[in-house]
Amino acid sequence: MVQVTVLNWAYEHYLYYLCLSIADTDCVISESDTARIKNELFPNVDSNRLQSLQREVYNEYLVHSETERTEFIAANAARFLRTPAIRAKVISQLEALSGKDDENNPAWIMFRYIRKVINTLK
Repeated sequence: MVQVTVLNWAYEHYLYYLCLSIADTDCVISESDTARIKNELFPNVDSNRLQSLQREVYNEYLVHSETERTEFIAANAARFLRTPAIRAKVISQLEALSGKDDENNPAWIMFRYIRKVINTLK
């Protein structure tokens, strides 16, 4: 399932994919969603680099079905989140991005899935 473009991905690509997965739970990724992702998770990334990152990840994200997205998240977590410190940081960042802890909040449901995947890594 790994696409050729994904072979060239770095940690930031995967993190952005996770962010899109949370932002897209309402089936719309708005400009405010991408602005929030940039401001909260990528504030120090050069704007040209960030635009390239967004384009690459979004293009890959769009070709995946919902099932493929969850499979992609699980299949690539160990590859991109190699240390316990990185895993803890990502969980913290995604938790803040997900909003309120509410079982009816789709973003929170996706966050819980991602957290479960990350927490099962050894």
